[in-house]
This record gives sequence, C-alpha cells and structure tokens, in this order.
Amino acid sequence: MMKNENENISWELLAKDVSGELNAEEHLKLQQELSKNPDIERQVKKLWGDAHYAQALNDIDTDGAWKNVRSQMQNNRIRHIKLLGAIAAILLIALATSVFFGLFSQQQEITITTAQSIEQVVLPDGTIVDLNFGSQLIYPESFSSDVRQVKLIGEAFFDVTRNEEKPFIIETDQLNIKVLGTSFNVKAYKNTTDSEVIVSSGKVRVNAKQADYNVILKAGDAANYSTVSNKLATRKVFTPNYKAWKTKEIEFDNTALTEVLSTIEQTYHITIEIDESLRINDKVFNGTFSQYSLEHVLDAVCTSFNLKYNKQNGTYHISAIH
Repeated sequence: MMKNENENISWELLAKDVSGELNAEEHLKLQQELSKNPDIERQVKKLWGDAHYAQALNDIDTDGAWKNVRSQMQNNRIRHIKLLGAIAAILLIALATSVFFGLFSQQQEITITTAQSIEQVVLPDGTIVDLNFGSQLIYPESFSSDVRQVKLIGEAFFDVTRNEEKPFIIETDQLNIKVLGTSFNVKAYKNTTDSEVIVSSGKVRVNAKQADYNVILKAGDAANYSTVSNKLATRKVFTPNYKAWKTKEIEFDNTALTEVLSTIEQTYHITIEIDESLRINDKVFNGTFSQYSLEHVLDAVCTSFNLKYNKQNGTYHISAIH
C-alpha cells in the first residue's frame, strides 16, 4: 500500500506555529517537512500568507486547535481536501482570535436610537451630536487612525471637532457627507425620497451615492437630494428654522401661513390639522420666537388671524373664531 505523503507532516508543529509557540529547532523541522510536500506547502502559504505572522498571536488555544486538527486526522482514508480544510480550521482560529480580540474590540459599534425625545451624544473625538425624534446614530467606540465615520438614520445636528488629519464622515442611505470641523444639520429619514444638509459654519462636501458628482457647501448653504430626480440641488438658507427642533429659535419674515404651521409642527413635534373652511393660502406671518412654549407660539399665530386652536387626541385643530 502506498504511504500517504501527508503523514510526513507534523500537524502538531503546524498548530504550534499558528500560535507562535515554535522554537528555532521545531521551526526548521516544520520547514523541512513542508518542503518535502510542495502541494501542502503551497496551500499553507496561500491560506496563511506568512507562517511567521502567527508569532504575533500569543493568546491562541494551541491545545484546542491541535485537538480540532487531530480529530480530522484520525481517519486514515481522509482525502487531501479535508487535510486542507484542517489547515484552514487552524488559520480561522488564529484569524478569529486576532481580529475579534484585537481589531474588533476597537471597532465595536454603539447605536443610539430616539423615539419621542431629543438626545445629545458626545462622540469619542468630542464631536457633539443632537439627535432628533425618531432617529438613529451608529458610531464606533473609538475612531480609526485615519477617519471618523458614523451612520445616521433620521435627523441630527453635528458640531464636529476639527481635525484636519482625520476627516469626519457621515453616511446615510442616500448621502456621504465629509467634513473636517464644522456645524451642520442633516435630515435623512428612512423611506423618504429627499435628504437635506444645511451648513451653519465651516465647509462640508456632500456626495450623493447614486450620482457621479458632489457639492461643496459653506455656511448658509443647503443641499437637497431627491431619489426621484437623482439630483443634488443647492440653495441659500436665510432663517435658522431648519435647526429650530433643537434650539427653539424661529424666525418668520413674510412667511406663508402654511409654512409657518409646518415649521411649528417640526419644531415642537406635533400634528396640526386646519379646518377645511379656512382659506389661508394667501396669508403671511411675521414674528420671531426664542425658546417660547408651544402654547405661546400658537396663541401668537392664531391671534394674528382671528383663529383658535384646541387639542384632541394629541392633534392640534385650528379653526376660525365665530
């Protein structure tokens, strides 16, 4: 009977090499055995890359790895492919240990989700994020050496700590937003066709994932992306109302009443219904509110147009005063 050439390989030495426990004499012996079995040597190098790299992995369970390999070797009729599978099993143990306990521990993600509240989050670099109702922020426990990347679903205001050597990147379903240090608002709720970025200070680069171009925004600029048109459009912003949900600072300058009521809804997270008999399309409103209560703002607006409001089942109904 022809002797299986794979019996010349000391699999225990291979397992010890993976764990970095070989001494110089054992290492030489293993290299000699591999050189006599070029097919296996080629596969080992392909799977492992460089056997010496294993010496950096000091926490591998060598006994466990060896037992796993030996159990596969007990069958004398094992095929060559199963031998390669045994090698792969050892390498996977090493890879899992190095990645999970080394790299992955640094990249473990934290998820913050809001429902009916606004939450402020301080990121590992000191960046402050105000997260609006119904939003989600995902970020690593510690940022990598060359980039600070987070994921956003919903709306948030970012005040980014400046670091020119480590760009800050926000990923949404539709956009990638890159900054060095600035403050801006991002609105990118799930299952909507439009996303928006408005810059308060600094500069921001906005890239639409489905488009082949990007735009640079500076303070007072806004970008809107629509999945329907696949266009990234820019405009100027003249009021702070886009961040009123966070600041409760609202300005109206000859603003259409329909837009006024919509802004109040977004700022105070309420629903407003207007009586069908009202004709308000031609009405405009002027006023400034600084951290006033919802009731104060509604009173001021309704009084200006001889209107009234009442709350039923969580909804604010606006009608005429008779």
